[in-house]
Amino acid sequence: MLEAADSYTENAALNYVFAPKRFVAAIGVRNVVVVETDDALLITTRQHAQDVGKVVRWLQEKGKKALL
Repeated sequence: MLEAADSYTENAALNYVFAPKRFVAAIGVRNVVVVETDDALLITTRQHAQDVGKVVRWLQEKGKKALL
């Protein structure tokens, strides 16, 4: 799934990209997860998507509540 303002894909499969305000070009990538918000960008693989909780804990420990 690719949700973007506009996009171009070539040889890309099984990806999840959420960047509704941007143009996204996905070329030669597979099983990638990209999520853009106003103040952050998450890039991982589907295999490691469950590790996002580690980032949340790190942000909490560092007092970066604005990013949560």
